[in-house]
Amino acid sequence: MPTTQRPSTRSTSAAGVPSPDSTLSGNHGSHPDTEMEAVRPFGPPLPFLPNAGITGPVPEDFDFEAHIVVPGGVTQLGLPLGTRIRRNVEIERFNEESIASTIDVMATPVPRPPNLDIGPPLKTPYFYTESEIEELVGSQALCESLGPFAPSLIRQIAASRDRGKRDADLARQAEKEKDKEADTSLRNKLLGTMEMQNPIRRVFGEAKEVVIPTVYLLNIRNRLVPPLHFFTNQCIELVHTSPQMIHTKFVRPYGVDEQSGEKVQLLDLSKMISLWGNDDSYECLSPLRFLEASKNMHSALKLLCKAPSEDIDSSQMPTSKSTNYAIEYERHLSYFRQIDDFEDTFPCWYAFEREARMDILLGNVVFDWSKYAARVHIILQTRHALERRDRPYHKIPRHTSSVDVSSARTSTQKFFRESSPACLLCGKAHRLFDHPGNVSTFNDGKPLFVRLSGSQLVVARSGKGSSPKKVCGIWNLNRSCDNRHGNEALHVCSFCGGSHPALSRSPSCARINNGQIQL
Repeated sequence: MPTTQRPSTRSTSAAGVPSPDSTLSGNHGSHPDTEMEAVRPFGPPLPFLPNAGITGPVPEDFDFEAHIVVPGGVTQLGLPLGTRIRRNVEIERFNEESIASTIDVMATPVPRPPNLDIGPPLKTPYFYTESEIEELVGSQALCESLGPFAPSLIRQIAASRDRGKRDADLARQAEKEKDKEADTSLRNKLLGTMEMQNPIRRVFGEAKEVVIPTVYLLNIRNRLVPPLHFFTNQCIELVHTSPQMIHTKFVRPYGVDEQSGEKVQLLDLSKMISLWGNDDSYECLSPLRFLEASKNMHSALKLLCKAPSEDIDSSQMPTSKSTNYAIEYERHLSYFRQIDDFEDTFPCWYAFEREARMDILLGNVVFDWSKYAARVHIILQTRHALERRDRPYHKIPRHTSSVDVSSARTSTQKFFRESSPACLLCGKAHRLFDHPGNVSTFNDGKPLFVRLSGSQLVVARSGKGSSPKKVCGIWNLNRSCDNRHGNEALHVCSFCGGSHPALSRSPSCARINNGQIQL
């Protein structure tokens, strides 16, 4: 059944808005509730909130989370990196203000004002590639030239740098741990390795046992025999105590194909000889050191050779089936030890001893007593003949009752005339002061090393503008010199300038051949 509305006592306008006249005119006896029910259907419309997309007010169950999440970056590689950085600074500032407005609305208690809107929609920032980020992380200068940066980019760069620093620290720590483990492993390998090899009990008055170095044995086995003076106790001890001073090299064993076989460590003889010298002259060893080195070399050969099946008489000639290098070298050494006047004759027969020694070690030549004796006999007979020839000749005067005191001169000239068995300039059989003044060369055309200046020997050739150096004549006579001349005279050979007296007939002299002076 239709309900009939009661007409209002207020007068209204055409728009439905109460007329002021009707409001001010009279009917004060009406009820307030009755008036509100009459006004609400005709109130103003609620405002529309464009950012929230709804009619206000914002309800309590509104989805605020959807409006505070920044959308993913847009990829526009056509824009330069600096342009994207600047635009992202503005975009991030705009988004932060929008999010702040949305959070303020979310924090406003319900009911909210009808016209209270959330922040505007968030803008999409520009995207950076991984290579661009790595470039910014690695170059502070690039960051300073492209800045300022948005806070998010600053945090990203700082986090990447911290992560890189942390990774580097972890890598260094891992490397330290690895080195520590390697050191510990090496230490464990070293523990217990310092055991004494061939321990020797010290006995008062007894010489210590000499241990032949392994590198010496390898050299002999591979036919690279070290010089004899390398086998003295002093050199062997130096090899044991100071291996860093020894020059070695790795070569393939003797007799093994170059393409196969493991290399062995041998003495580098060319470098060691330049360091310690060679044994081609007797001057490398004294007679005592010769015996010492020969004994040690014999010990090395005994270690390398197998023991013979039965005792062999060293005086008998061995067959190829009953001998070895140690036996032959022992017979060789025994012969030279029994030579009469061993120490005095040592300089004479040493060259033959070295030749015979190398024949045994490298030429497989066996010892032959008769051949040794014949060769040494010739050497010693030659020595005796030279000594007789070189004896000074004194003419016996007819009248010995009277002595010419005035002829007894004490000058250096008299000493040379009566003492020198040969001319110290050319080596011929005349007195020094009888040397012809026009002769300045040896018979082979080579110039003399010294000349006579007054009563002094001086070097024949001297530098321009410098005075000629004096040469000591007494020392060249193979006599002892008290060195009273000091640095004014040189102790050098007057024949060749070597470090030996001229008349000592040293094998190392350029003018000596088989003990004879080459005139």
